[in-house]
Amino acid sequence: MFFLIKLLVGWLLLYLSGGIAWGQALTKCPEWDNVQAVREVKALDAELHRWNEAYYFQGISLIDDNIYDHLLEQRRQWATCFPDVVENPVFSEEERNLPMFHPVVQTGLIKLADRQAVADWMKSRTNLWIQPKIDGVAVTLVYQNSHLVSAISRGDGIKGEDWTAHALNINGIPRRISTDLSRVVVQGELFWYLADHIQHRDGGQNARAKVAGAMMAKALSPQAAANIAFWAWDWPDGSEDMVFRLQQLKRMGFEYGPDNTHQVANVDEAESWYQYWFDNPLPFARDGVVIRQGTRPSGSRWRAQPPLWAAAWKYPTEKVIAEVQAINFNIGRTGRISVVAQLKPVKIDDKTVRRIALGSIARWKTWNIVPGDRVVVTLAGQGIPKITEVVWRVAERIPPEIPNQEQHHSLSCWNTEGECEQQFIARLVWLSGKKGLDLKGISQKTWQRLLIAGKVTDLTSWLWLSEADLLAIPGFGKASSRRVLQQIAIARQRDAAQWLAGLGMTFISSEIIRKVGWDNVLRWTATDWQQNGMGEKSAKRAVEFVHSPPLLDLVAQLKAAGVQGF
Repeated sequence: MFFLIKLLVGWLLLYLSGGIAWGQALTKCPEWDNVQAVREVKALDAELHRWNEAYYFQGISLIDDNIYDHLLEQRRQWATCFPDVVENPVFSEEERNLPMFHPVVQTGLIKLADRQAVADWMKSRTNLWIQPKIDGVAVTLVYQNSHLVSAISRGDGIKGEDWTAHALNINGIPRRISTDLSRVVVQGELFWYLADHIQHRDGGQNARAKVAGAMMAKALSPQAAANIAFWAWDWPDGSEDMVFRLQQLKRMGFEYGPDNTHQVANVDEAESWYQYWFDNPLPFARDGVVIRQGTRPSGSRWRAQPPLWAAAWKYPTEKVIAEVQAINFNIGRTGRISVVAQLKPVKIDDKTVRRIALGSIARWKTWNIVPGDRVVVTLAGQGIPKITEVVWRVAERIPPEIPNQEQHHSLSCWNTEGECEQQFIARLVWLSGKKGLDLKGISQKTWQRLLIAGKVTDLTSWLWLSEADLLAIPGFGKASSRRVLQQIAIARQRDAAQWLAGLGMTFISSEIIRKVGWDNVLRWTATDWQQNGMGEKSAKRAVEFVHSPPLLDLVAQLKAAGVQGF
């Protein structure tokens, strides 16, 4: 029942507001047959129902509101993609079953995506005012003869839950107001008081969920009674004059709201407040700003849908939800396999995120992520994107084929035989890099071109390339061919110590190799390596590396090429 309520309201608001401002547009239909479409929708519906059960009956928020809204929009889109087998639910007044009507409906807000959208919206309007957009829970307060007589949760905008009992015990909600009016209806936000809260530094701190949980709980905790407060954002039946309306709200005793509502003439002024409230302390979390026309219809004409006379401009999101399109496996020089999730591109702050490293195969398996899953992406330290949770898993799970881990190790893939291309390319990139031969302008792209053309078969075969060989390869002109040949000449002049470092002998310094000589290194036993500072295990691996047949074959080729030190 409550699942249907929130699902309907979520679809309505998302449709009217043109989609979710913080996330990415959902436009492409999945390539499913009807059977899979039904299975996936049922799986998502089960999760949505579970989250609603926890929220409405236990007062527990299991999922971030923005993520919930995104999945509601995803569900709506699937219904559009598969209209023959996926239906939007049909609702009736009996199914809603919320106990209390709002005396004035709650409207919701359209979302403006960026500064340009704000400028366009403001351009055709006058008498505009701006407020912080409180990250709290919407509520309607009704006062009769100055006394609080009811508090109604937002619900579906028309009817809501009866929160009166809890509201009468919350210190931050005025129980009595100063007015001669027989009846006053005020709409606003219940928020969790946070001393000196700076939004860009402190984030949301789950403040909204704390309020929702407290208000849905059977008994109000002493902590909630002390920390919840009320922010008045409108008096639907108040004066048409915004200045007088704000003055009256303050005289009535509403501490929060009137003082943080300011007139703005243009988008520059709006942006100034937007940034100021993002960077400076206020006693509540906020997720953006609300811009309102001072003159708007009386409350009797409001509808439970976003109006034309108010809009929200939200702050950059702290997290986004992304669809996993593929799971890729990267094989490095030493044979280590790392997993990368390829995402449908999403934007978080000023970064477009397309790929996220998941770590080792074992760590990826603990995540249990496959194409089609939805994940939450945030920016960690230094702006590095990371996945923090999987919010929904596709019902039909097709795991990708995992590379054979036994075939990739520190002594594998010195050439392109077998499934070695990735590791071999990684070896070439290391060889020409700063810790190897330090060849300028020889990049991964260069090696890939040479490899595709069949000009590189092992780690030294490229030393014998000629200008004619290079000119025959697509993408190589005379200038680029000459630059490559110059670097090949430099590579021939590097000594054995630098070549060995490039081939992967990183466990001993080049200075020791130059001092001892390659022939002596070949004679070293595990004991000799240990005497040069290695542990027992590493010493055995060093002996194995130095005497590996692929390395010895390459050393023979380097001797033939005249490389000094061999």
